[in-house]
Amino acid sequence: MKKLNIINTTMLPLNMSNVDTDQIMPKQFLKRVERSGYGEYLFYDWKKDPNFPLNNDLYKDSKVLVAGDNFGTGSSREHAPWGLQDWGFDAIISTKFADIFRLNSINIGLLPIEASQENVDALFSKIKNNPNTKIEIHIKTKSVECEDINFLFDLDDFSQ
Repeated sequence: MKKLNIINTTMLPLNMSNVDTDQIMPKQFLKRVERSGYGEYLFYDWKKDPNFPLNNDLYKDSKVLVAGDNFGTGSSREHAPWGLQDWGFDAIISTKFADIFRLNSINIGLLPIEASQENVDALFSKIKNNPNTKIEIHIKTKSVECEDINFLFDLDDFSQ
């Protein structure tokens, strides 16, 4: 498991709701037995669109994915968090995560942060106005800071 303390990075926006694990990691890539190498298949079908955010060089070094409501729904495939982490993400911010996706993410050190719709919308606005906007996430204090946006998130002591 990857150990995180502080994440200081830019953000990649994925302003889509109800993103399921089939979209995150399509089933044709689940035959592999190792845990690495899934990043290249992340959002495989959506990346065919040249305007998809993962194709934008502005976001290539982003370690935080900001997603719409209800991220990681669908089947319990652990390959979805593996792909997100292999791509380079350390945290995902959304208003809601499927329970099994959340657990699978925590188990590998990928931090799922649930935030209010207001805070997620504010982060999307910051990214739209300046793709180089930095976010800082402190795991010990369970806090998120991004310019004038500050909020706390839940994380049990064991997961922390």
